[in-house]
Order: sequence, then C-alpha cells, then structure tokens
Amino acid sequence: MAEGDFGIELPVVLSGTTLVSTDTLKYTFKDTKNGTTILTKDLVPDNHNTVILEFTEAETALFPVGVYCYSLDWYELGNFMCNIVPIGVFKVVDKA
Repeated sequence: MAEGDFGIELPVVLSGTTLVSTDTLKYTFKDTKNGTTILTKDLVPDNHNTVILEFTEAETALFPVGVYCYSLDWYELGNFMCNIVPIGVFKVVDKA
C-alpha cells in the first residue's frame, strides 16, 4: 500500500468452506510479529464468501512508511475456528 491510501475496497474471497453471517474474519495488524497491535478489523462475510478490507483515512494514518505484520483469523459465533493467515507481511511504501 502507498502511504495515505484509504477508501479502496480490497476483497478477500475464501474457498474450501462456506462462511455465514454469524462468522467474522479478524485482521490484526502489528508493528512486528510479536509486537504491539496497531489495528484490528472485524469483517463479516457477504453471501459470496467474501469480506472487504478497507481502511479509513484515520486508520491509514496509523501506518507510516514501513513493514508491518498481520494475521487473519476466523471466528464462528465469537468462537475461534482457525488461523487463515497466521503471519503475513504488510508493506507501506513512500508515495513520493
């Protein structure tokens, strides 16, 4: 992502299972793998097994240029089901 980007819808489609409206996918963004949580986003799937990741302007401001870690977990009725992405890299690049 380029620094300051916001309002862009990034669809995430899951396959291999059928998500329902009582499911939640939780993104957790951290400054390092075991570091401080910067932002969490709980997303509810639509009827096409898709969630939309989108940052607000205020959320984007939490991420200056740098490299961050994220995880993506699946919850059903508030109960943890599995790690979809146990650890991923999220990079914010200089816009200039």
